[in-house]
Amino acid sequence: MSPAESSQDLWRTLSRLRSALAETALPLETRGAVDARQVRGALVDQLDDYVLPRLVQIDAPLLAVVGGSTGAGKSTLVNTLVGQVVSQPGVLRPTTRSPVLVFNPADASWFEGERILPELARTSRASADPRALQLVPTDALLPGLAILDAPDIDSVEEQNRLLASQLLAAADLWLFVTSAARYADQVPWGFLKAAAERSAAVAVVLDRTPPEAEHEVARHLSEMLAARGLGDSLLFTVVESPVGANALLPPATVDPIRQWLHGLAADSAARSAVVRQTLDGAVRSVGQRTYDIADAAAVQAETANRLRADAGRAYDDAGRAVAAAIQDGTMLRGEVLARWQEFVGTGELLRGLE
Repeated sequence: MSPAESSQDLWRTLSRLRSALAETALPLETRGAVDARQVRGALVDQLDDYVLPRLVQIDAPLLAVVGGSTGAGKSTLVNTLVGQVVSQPGVLRPTTRSPVLVFNPADASWFEGERILPELARTSRASADPRALQLVPTDALLPGLAILDAPDIDSVEEQNRLLASQLLAAADLWLFVTSAARYADQVPWGFLKAAAERSAAVAVVLDRTPPEAEHEVARHLSEMLAARGLGDSLLFTVVESPVGANALLPPATVDPIRQWLHGLAADSAARSAVVRQTLDGAVRSVGQRTYDIADAAAVQAETANRLRADAGRAYDDAGRAVAAAIQDGTMLRGEVLARWQEFVGTGELLRGLE
């Protein structure tokens, strides 16, 4: 079987799995049902946003999603990499905003349609709608590479946090940004743990690092990455620098990152290796997480059967009680008898007969 035929077979299998997951509602409040529904939704999103379209178009441009915590400097980093302000940083933007996708104009056809992230409406301008995707074509990026600036993973807005998770799950490459002040926070490591479990391609940017602490913090972060299965991930350090009048960092501070990304864009083999690593890991992860949904569905089916049996027993018991009451005359005592006596005693029966 050729690689193309193998990919087609895998696509068909995963398409059927996607349909089955979408139809698995998990409506009962059984133990673990809330978490199972979240996993089911995340699986459907990842299949729609990444796995299925990437299997069909393996040669599409590499999508690098820039994610991280509040205040890590993601948008300023993206703007500096591109050489112009394409994403409003920090306090200059509203709490809720649309993610920003930057790409070379030659790659526009890959992103203007619904090939990836089909639930996000495309727009050419900044928007406060988190369900929109702002498209920014620029010659500053080489063809073959696109950069997506995602919302904060720890945003105060739940919708932003959910969208950040969805966008990272749709990435070929995670460009994860943290800072010297927050690199040990729990939330980022939860995301990085998920990336390691899925064998996703990850590069980490240690941003806003004081020059005097650069080597010490970078060494400690490297040790933490290695201890969590991400020892092979590239680590870039961006020394804390004043932002210029153009709202950008000095270009030299991000040159190593820019050169690496441009190298990926220019090298089809290297780009393909990154895509294959993340895609293969995503497919394995989908299969593994589907077992959790199957287990949750089995618990729901068992619970539904038990509820039906309990309801059936209660109905049968009530039916037998009514039959017994009719047979032994119990039903004619109590309130039924009192009503009968009241009816007879008031003369209603005789008047009815007349």
